Amino acid sequence: MFLARKISRAKWEAKRDLSEGEIPDDAITVDLRTKDNKLSFWRCSETEVEDVALAIAATRDNVDKLDIVWVDEGELKTDGQTLENTKGDTPVTELAERHVDVCQLDSVRLGKVAHRVMAAIKKGQCTRLTKKQVTNILVAAVKQKRVDLNDLRPSLRKKILESRQAE
Repeated sequence: MFLARKISRAKWEAKRDLSEGEIPDDAITVDLRTKDNKLSFWRCSETEVEDVALAIAATRDNVDKLDIVWVDEGELKTDGQTLENTKGDTPVTELAERHVDVCQLDSVRLGKVAHRVMAAIKKGQCTRLTKKQVTNILVAAVKQKRVDLNDLRPSLRKKILESRQAE
């Protein structure tokens, strides 16, 4: 299994002033921002990455592109990371139980997570979903009753309704 999360792919690109293998600090401070020394992930297989996108997109105010990276759960455990299953903050109730926090993070452990994210990106375990793809994922989820339209934020609900009417 994998643990996936949203990132800003461009922040992980090699920078002129950094050596090979060095991770830009902006990538860490923006994409790996912790709360209570925890980092939020969603458990998935490689074929379930769109479920992660759905869980995340359904919490937003607007539809936007998403970059999702997935790291091997076993590799995080090998690094000594502490994983805790927690209920995810998403209106997609079937996905809420797939949420995992990497806990007890300090600068060393967070650095290990950053290296795993960078390695995953280099292995191609990262995808960009366009705004249209994210919209289609949300519209399909509403049609399939995976998420109740009324559970979405008003501005997002409006975008979904507009997309459905345009079909």
